[in-house]
Amino acid sequence: MKKIRTNRKHRQKRIVVFLMVGLVCLFSAGYASFSQNFLVSGKGTIIEKPITTYELREKKCNTVKNDGLYVDTYEEKRCVYKGLNPDNYISFNNELWRIMNIEPDGTLKIVKSESAATMAWDAVGNRNPTTNTYCSNGSSYGCNAWAATNNLVNSPSSFNLHYPNGNPSIDTGSVSGTVIEDASLNIYLNREYLDAIKEESKYIVNHNFNIGTPGNNNDTEDITTDINQEALYKWNGKVGLMNVTDILKTTSNNACTSLKIGYNNASKSVCSENNWLWPKTGYSWTISPYASSTRSGVWLVASSGCITGDGSNYSSGDVYPVLYLKKDIKLSGKGSETNPYKIIDSE
Repeated sequence: MKKIRTNRKHRQKRIVVFLMVGLVCLFSAGYASFSQNFLVSGKGTIIEKPITTYELREKKCNTVKNDGLYVDTYEEKRCVYKGLNPDNYISFNNELWRIMNIEPDGTLKIVKSESAATMAWDAVGNRNPTTNTYCSNGSSYGCNAWAATNNLVNSPSSFNLHYPNGNPSIDTGSVSGTVIEDASLNIYLNREYLDAIKEESKYIVNHNFNIGTPGNNNDTEDITTDINQEALYKWNGKVGLMNVTDILKTTSNNACTSLKIGYNNASKSVCSENNWLWPKTGYSWTISPYASSTRSGVWLVASSGCITGDGSNYSSGDVYPVLYLKKDIKLSGKGSETNPYKIIDSE
């Protein structure tokens, strides 16, 4: 009987030891998880551990279905948010913005979630056609060159509106000329609007924006060709707009493969489906010109579901500013609308 009681005690001790080891392992795992995601401030407050843009890419850029951060299949080392409502909200300038892309250089391309203004892309008479020879109809319709050529990367001597092929050597309908002044919307965004961004302006960096002419609505091209056409001209600045291929790539519908499909002016395009960047109301300006005989046409995105065009003097276009945030920022938050990412540190 004594031997039985002794064995029973040994078994109970082993069970207690096993339970204690299990609890230690559980607490260790919990602490490891806690320490990876949270910090304790000097005042004892638990705060979420910030992440870098590199860590955001490493942790999130793996979505293959529905909303999320996807590997960009068109441009290497780039990640793009796709879907109807991904967790890409970021607080900037005390406003809600949304992250469009994580760029290959680590910068974040962001867009304001609501329109900042409604105005013409280029006001009539903004540029004198005598000195801006490309803008020969500027006094009547405005002009679709985003910036003066000396403000473009490599400072080309003239601006060339390519159509329909986007290749200067084979275009039969190209028109070109000098541009010595910026579009009126460019001037507004990079002076008055930028000046109103106070404390967090230090996080904005100059970056290249592709401002060339993508294919037109009759082309049988794909997004890669449209990207290459947009990249024929690059403007380096701080505040711009989305280009056409930005919005073609933010849908999770794989059937959206070209500007021609996005155009689809007769009915709602598949490119507008499951696309968080598509405007809910009105017509939104892009930075992309389109081929028009007046050299004033600019692509807009219509809330009705198509990409369309109008003269740059159209006064009812909504303006959604786009800018790039420096690569060494750190973010807290979850990226949701109620708990957006917040910039908390920058080296």
